[in-house]
Amino acid sequence: MKTVKNLLGYIGCICITVMVAYFIDGTAGIILTATMICAFVISLAVTLVVRRFLKVEISLSRDLLGKGDIFLLNVNISKNIIIPAPVVKIKADCTPHLKFEGESVYSGSVAGKEVTTIPISMKAVHSGAAEVSLTNVRLSDFLGILSFSLPFATANADLLKAKVSVYPNIPDTGMQPELLKTVSQFAADDDDEEEESDEIAVGATGVPGYEHRQYYPGDPIKKINWKLSSKRDIYMVRLDEKVSAAGQLFFLDCPQIEESEYVLTVRDNVIEGALAMMSMLVRDGREASFFRYSGGMWLRTDIHTMADVYTLQESFSDYTPHTPPQTVPPEIASSGKTPICFTAACADNYASASDITAHFPNAMLISAECAELIDISSNIWIINSEFELKQKKH
Repeated sequence: MKTVKNLLGYIGCICITVMVAYFIDGTAGIILTATMICAFVISLAVTLVVRRFLKVEISLSRDLLGKGDIFLLNVNISKNIIIPAPVVKIKADCTPHLKFEGESVYSGSVAGKEVTTIPISMKAVHSGAAEVSLTNVRLSDFLGILSFSLPFATANADLLKAKVSVYPNIPDTGMQPELLKTVSQFAADDDDEEEESDEIAVGATGVPGYEHRQYYPGDPIKKINWKLSSKRDIYMVRLDEKVSAAGQLFFLDCPQIEESEYVLTVRDNVIEGALAMMSMLVRDGREASFFRYSGGMWLRTDIHTMADVYTLQESFSDYTPHTPPQTVPPEIASSGKTPICFTAACADNYASASDITAHFPNAMLISAECAELIDISSNIWIINSEFELKQKKH
């Protein structure tokens, strides 16, 4: 449409020069008409020659980012012919993980055998595997009437794309006792029964057992004997050596939904909430296993130290959801344990979360508050904007 408009404008200019030749000055009018026609022919000829020698490539100042980081998409325009090039117009695009700090349409030109670089500032706003690309690369003639796609850009479309990995954050939420209490009940029901039977100290009797005392602020929450505490109506702490991990099983339910600002916001909240919980468990002396589906298989990360949490964080920097053949990892399904599921399901796409509750009616589901997930379970916990986890009221 724009090309037609430009051509009509050019034809209008030709008509004016013809009218000058006919009504005012024949010689001047003919010269003006000839000049206009020659300018167009020369501009078109040079453009058609130069377009075969132009090369456009892209590079990134960084391809591994944290949320909120700024980086540059550098568009490099070069040619190996000395004839000056007309204007190259480019349009960039990106997945919703990223956003442009300014415009996404730019123009540039190359005078001689040199490289012209157009820097485009961008920002990482959501975690996961992101992509930036040039969706339109065209060369206009010197008069700005016609434009042509570059043969190089058409034949090398993959060279005009670049991958970006964006790390999720690990929020510092502090310790959340009520949440850890609930996780403890999931993790160590059998252990609690054993502890309850052994609540009396061994002393000199030689009978195996654990000694307890009243909980004081600062004691590790993991050492609280929840069943004994409920019986005595006061928190009781077990006085043994460092408690071994209960080995709670966590997994991520991340439906394969068309990515949008809303979907990525829900996913970020859930993933960062999971990382925050893993961090809490490590600080409380616990261990856990976290499953996620990626690359056609369920992957497991065992959480023992903060280094393992950072490894899990890194794995989410290039994460792309795919629909698994089973909504629950087979290793969890056969373990006999009740898992805790972080779900990125939302109000209009929750089939996978419903399937999980069908397999594990007592499973603990953790969802983002902004997902507005309906009441598909009686044990749904919500991650708010401050990454505090609270049980959803029904």
